Amino acid sequence: MAGTLKFILVLLIGAVSIYSLVCVYLFLAQKRLIHIPTEALLGDPLEHGMNFEEIFLAAEDAQLHGWYVPHPEAEFTIWMFPGNAGNKSYMLDAVELIYDLGISVFIYDYREFGKSTGTLTEQAMYSDAEIAWNYLTQTRQIPPDQIILHGRSLGTAMATWIAAKTEPAGIILESGFTSIDDMAATLYQLIPTKLLLRWSYNNLERIPKAKSPILIIHSPDDELIPYSHALRLLEAAPDNTDFLQISGDHIEGFLKSGDVYTNGIAAFVDQLSD
Repeated sequence: MAGTLKFILVLLIGAVSIYSLVCVYLFLAQKRLIHIPTEALLGDPLEHGMNFEEIFLAAEDAQLHGWYVPHPEAEFTIWMFPGNAGNKSYMLDAVELIYDLGISVFIYDYREFGKSTGTLTEQAMYSDAEIAWNYLTQTRQIPPDQIILHGRSLGTAMATWIAAKTEPAGIILESGFTSIDDMAATLYQLIPTKLLLRWSYNNLERIPKAKSPILIIHSPDDELIPYSHALRLLEAAPDNTDFLQISGDHIEGFLKSGDVYTNGIAAFVDQLSD
């Protein structure tokens, strides 16, 4: 009997130790679990048949590298916010789709992504987004009512942050989540993520503050961000919000959806012109 109790005690101590180590790892590694930057660029807009301007924006202790892809017949500029992995060059197919709709595109890399420098923090992400907004509206003198914010995945957090502070023409939230806290709770159900997380990216809190028309895009087949997140964002969003259901996975759903995707964005943009 004593031997059995000792064995059970050893198992419990081992389980608690492993659980504690997992918690410590998640706490220390959360930045790299949320953000997966790649330095090397896969290409540039010119390789996709689009002329572009290379942009360098000065931020505090950092330099942001971006592209401005002007369309000669554009009424709007779509400001694209990439996801959490790779860099802006991984978005070139999406940039080309938007450009082919007759829209100019602006996109830059977050700190530590691509050629952008500096140290990545959540607050730095927001302050850098404000610098980019000022670049578009003041340096390039693009009126806010000609700028459409388009965040994909992690990028939706920057789009809702800017949207809550300004009034762009419109907002596109593609494959977005409610918050990192909700995502962590889904992925690590037995871990006290609320106590461990130092990142927030709370779209659910900010989306009701947006004054501009919103288009939410999501696929029920998204294997990374549950479709339920999009439905919760839709429920919390203002009345001037549309929903576009696409198909396919998290990374290539927009490509696999074809005309459903491009026609949906085109219709939303046309609505902003009315």
